[in-house]
Amino acid sequence: MVSLNDIKRRTIVIFGTGLDAVKCAYSFYNRGICIKYFLNNNSRIDTFLGCPVYEPDSKYLSDKVYVIVAVGTMPTYLVLSKQLKELHLGEFTDFIYYKWIDKKLVLLHGNCHMTVIHAYLESSKKFSTKYAIYPNPLIQENREKRIDSRVLENCDLWIHEDIQKDNIYGYFLSDTYIRQKWRGTGRGNEKKEIIIPHLFGLGKAFFPQYGWNKRNEKINNARDTNGMFPHSDCIIDRCVEEGMIVEDIITFCKSDLALDEETIFQNFEVYMKKIMEREKSWDISIYDFILLNYKKNKLFYDAGHPTNTILKKICEDILNKLDIKEENIYTNINLDTHEIPVYPVVRHSLKMEWEENEIRKSSTAKKMCSYMDFEEYIREYLWWNYKLS
Repeated sequence: MVSLNDIKRRTIVIFGTGLDAVKCAYSFYNRGICIKYFLNNNSRIDTFLGCPVYEPDSKYLSDKVYVIVAVGTMPTYLVLSKQLKELHLGEFTDFIYYKWIDKKLVLLHGNCHMTVIHAYLESSKKFSTKYAIYPNPLIQENREKRIDSRVLENCDLWIHEDIQKDNIYGYFLSDTYIRQKWRGTGRGNEKKEIIIPHLFGLGKAFFPQYGWNKRNEKINNARDTNGMFPHSDCIIDRCVEEGMIVEDIITFCKSDLALDEETIFQNFEVYMKKIMEREKSWDISIYDFILLNYKKNKLFYDAGHPTNTILKKICEDILNKLDIKEENIYTNINLDTHEIPVYPVVRHSLKMEWEENEIRKSSTAKKMCSYMDFEEYIREYLWWNYKLS
């Protein structure tokens, strides 16, 4: 935590002249703190709120100055943060985002699940009053392949998936490495760690047809490597290999002949056992919740991405561990971009009570028509991978 009491010993300047800068200045004014001047790139004004406005350069950024970055969005903060670092200022030691002052800073570390968890946590007013989440990139998007030591030193709460030493993104993003740095920052009992369920791949319990699709083509000038169907469907693929036409493939996939019950049950047991075993290293359990709810709700969009039913439960348990009682956390963000269906025969065999009339419902989901049900999924999969229609 960076406290206002520590900051106000230095000369306070605000980077920004927008609405957030006004809010920040008003807050400081009410606490009797003087703003020396404002900083603004390509400034078209000489004064703001009765104070001088300068371009940010070394002339106005001595070691006596502490910069409060008061802008409206985190992407803007990250741009200005990079600029200040290039001017030899250190994050936390010489500048900070204004909404982080006097709050415990949270480091979320993991895969795409963290996007939804981030949104759920920030929807809690009680959480947001006490905590602020640092903009740590998702592990697969971390270009530096490590987390800055200043961030590890200044974050008070580390919420993360269990990430092994031999993970594909590098040792410096593993629990083993980060924990060494985390414990070595000298903050003692003030720092807290919560390990959450790491479920990527374990949702295959409900998708025995699932695999990786070697036929999948990149889109968006090859920038989007996930294409339209990153997951293969061995049942549809087998039908094509046997020379079946599209209509017959659809009929077969809808029938109980698509998979035998023994395969379905074995697949379910294998991956549920994996969840049970992995859960031993987590601070938050999810195995029992899955067993109690998989018949009532769809719990995974595909093998790697839980639905919000699971992610909300995880966030509620995080809040409970922080002694925060909040019943109305909410987000409309979800991970259904490449959602795949639970086969009718799987639902029948596992005695699932819920119906699946539509998949890939969100505005960001990958589909070629406005509405995708099981039949449309099969048609699009066949066209995308085999140009069959």
